[in-house]
Amino acid sequence: MKKYHLLKALIFVLLIHHFEHILAQNTSKPFADFYVSTVGNDNWTGKLAEPNANKTDGPFATIGQAKKAIRLIKKDCYRNIYVLIRGGEFQLLASEKFSPSDSHYDSYQIVYMAYPDENPVFSSDIAITGWKLASSIKGLPSIANGKVFVAHLPELPNGKERFYTLYDNGKLLPRAASKGFEPTKVMTGGDGGGVDWKGMIKADRNSLWFPSGIIKNWDNLNDIEIFVQPNVGYVTNYLTLASVDEKKSVAQTAIPATYPMGKIDKHLHAMEGGSCRVENVIDYLDTPGEWVINTKEKLVFYWPISGQPKQVTFPALSEYILVDGHESGGIVRNIAFKGLTFTRGEREVITKKDIGLQHEWDMWNKENAMVRFRDAEYCEMSNCRLTNAGSAAVRLDLYAQSNVIKNNLIDYVGGTGILLCGYGPGKLNVNKSNKIINNQIHHCGEFYYQSNGIMVWQSGENIIQNNKLHHLPYDAIVLSGTRPMFFQLKGENREQVGSLRLDEIAPEALYQDDTTSYNFNNFVFYNQWPKTAPYYHTRNNIVEDNEVFLVMQKCFDGNAIYLSDVGDGNQIKRNYIHHLNGVGMQQAIRTDAFLKNTHISENVIYNCNGGGINLKYYENNAYNNIIADIHDIVYENSAGKTNRMFIGYFSIMDVFTRDKMPPYTACNIQNNIFYKIASHNTFYRQGTVNGKLTELKIEEPNIDKNLYFDANLKDHGQSALDYYRTRGADKNSFVADPLFRDIKTGDFRLQENSPAYQLGFKDIDVKRIGITSEFSSKFMELVKKQLGNDYDKFEKLEEICKPIKGAAGKEFKEANGI
Repeated sequence: MKKYHLLKALIFVLLIHHFEHILAQNTSKPFADFYVSTVGNDNWTGKLAEPNANKTDGPFATIGQAKKAIRLIKKDCYRNIYVLIRGGEFQLLASEKFSPSDSHYDSYQIVYMAYPDENPVFSSDIAITGWKLASSIKGLPSIANGKVFVAHLPELPNGKERFYTLYDNGKLLPRAASKGFEPTKVMTGGDGGGVDWKGMIKADRNSLWFPSGIIKNWDNLNDIEIFVQPNVGYVTNYLTLASVDEKKSVAQTAIPATYPMGKIDKHLHAMEGGSCRVENVIDYLDTPGEWVINTKEKLVFYWPISGQPKQVTFPALSEYILVDGHESGGIVRNIAFKGLTFTRGEREVITKKDIGLQHEWDMWNKENAMVRFRDAEYCEMSNCRLTNAGSAAVRLDLYAQSNVIKNNLIDYVGGTGILLCGYGPGKLNVNKSNKIINNQIHHCGEFYYQSNGIMVWQSGENIIQNNKLHHLPYDAIVLSGTRPMFFQLKGENREQVGSLRLDEIAPEALYQDDTTSYNFNNFVFYNQWPKTAPYYHTRNNIVEDNEVFLVMQKCFDGNAIYLSDVGDGNQIKRNYIHHLNGVGMQQAIRTDAFLKNTHISENVIYNCNGGGINLKYYENNAYNNIIADIHDIVYENSAGKTNRMFIGYFSIMDVFTRDKMPPYTACNIQNNIFYKIASHNTFYRQGTVNGKLTELKIEEPNIDKNLYFDANLKDHGQSALDYYRTRGADKNSFVADPLFRDIKTGDFRLQENSPAYQLGFKDIDVKRIGITSEFSSKFMELVKKQLGNDYDKFEKLEEICKPIKGAAGKEFKEANGI
């Protein structure tokens, strides 16, 4: 009898597989349980793929109706249930919500998927009609006279006061904006970095001192926004104006910025001309394609791209799909979305109730992404495209387990590509075991420049694998948590503080310091950090086989892969990080702030400005990596002086002070290949980011069995190795050409007689790295059409990422003792 049931189960599984295969084929009338179509009707049965001849039956018109129909048939239905969605554009005016009652039995899915060879597209467009050429507009630049059209603001959806993005024929349009400018005052009070963390609470984060005449006391201030980098190069804010004093040249914002809005050096600027601009002002409507909304007059102004407004729309929503068990207190299970396109979502607006993640790179538990899973497990999104939107793409919030996001194309979105965001520090560790696999992500952060390709916050045991990330303004992959200082803060602070589950945190981890001046590292790392670390849930993640290039295109102080304030056991393994040509401080892989027991292995890092691998504090280990051709960053500061910054093939500054560490702890740097081309640079970082030399404590980590090679020095780096040995490092390391098969074409495999094998170096299986053949060829062609057929070709990237001119200059050599 047992064999009979096993055979029956096997036959059933094979039938399901066969059914999936049939759906994937180019069949004329594929079968599904229900169909949805733009020519459908929610009063029909939904059982037909197209309307019948009499127009008495056919597909549904909405996913919502298909969802209701499934609830009636799914009881005792132990198989996948399919909804096929026909091609065309579907308008959503409210988020399509899936609750626990829309779940399916374990091991089966309810699948909402594209009809074969068709492209269903979901937007939230609301049309603006009745355009007329404006005759006279107060404040309009003379260049725009006779070219700007005006229309009455249509009725807005419930709860929406204005819109922040506009599209013409599907193309995202820029708002009218001033040129970049620099605030006129230096503002102090902390930047979240830790040194003045209590000053950050008391700091003025609402005042913006501006050059005379740039900002005026316009009569619709609540429509006008400041786009600003508040004191740093790694975060941007959109902030509504509350008041303007034109005589004093100071404006107040309706809500505070992340940090004070002061004058910063120009090498930190992410936009031309300064760290700030003012948007949505008639005075700056001076270019075709620009627009302005005035809710006081209930008018929209637009200088069309092509002479006449075409199909001009604005989005009703940021969030299109919400799979959510949180509201009802349950878990949604086993829902899948396949082959769908989501586009033209609304840009996020910062509010007083928001809680920021690290540096406000994103917000906690917020409806700012087109597809969102919250309190969901065993759900899937695959072969979808999320594109051309002011909003972020995908979020997995709070309780999110065993969900799969794979084979998707995410491009040209306003915020983060994919965010995994658990509960704040406390005992709830329920965002975990998700898979982010084989996605291509480019041009995220089109509005908020600090947005990451993939961000993991308070989420563990996830697999982030075979993703291709490129052309991003900031980091590609981030693993993050909450810094110890935020366990100490009393007072209002949007960043992180509100996420702490205070009643679940031991008293000794909270509010232990009342001073404003102290040795930050001694207090936090050696005393306070061990008390807060148990509440860090970003642990045991595997980040492997990803390809990253051309990131850090706008911001300063970032990385391809970044870890900060996370738990232990995270693995950064077998990633290919190459051609990073940003001029802001950057490294390929960086462990930052407070973390330990991170394993960095089998990565190939090539042709990067700034630095290779940064190891910070103890028990973070790097072994069996290839690091080749790291060169210095050259930038000009506000004083007009050219500066050069080099962070090393390895940065081991602030690794640890051995006598203050627990017994038997170590930081291991072993079995790595260093291949240096720019001979004026050093293998290890020997100075601060401003060029000041500092003592290199190379004896503190365990450094050994590494292969060093300088392709251009006569001794190929032997003198450097000799020095390292005098400091107690590299006893068994040596200098030799690693004999790559062909570094000039990006082939980093070793020849059979490579000397690296003598040191125990293991071959890196580079064939496993990068996006796989499972990724849609249709998507691949789309990206090539956008970026060019050779956008990812090694030869093209070599041309783009040549070392910055002047990097080997005399001044730099002298400053660094070379």
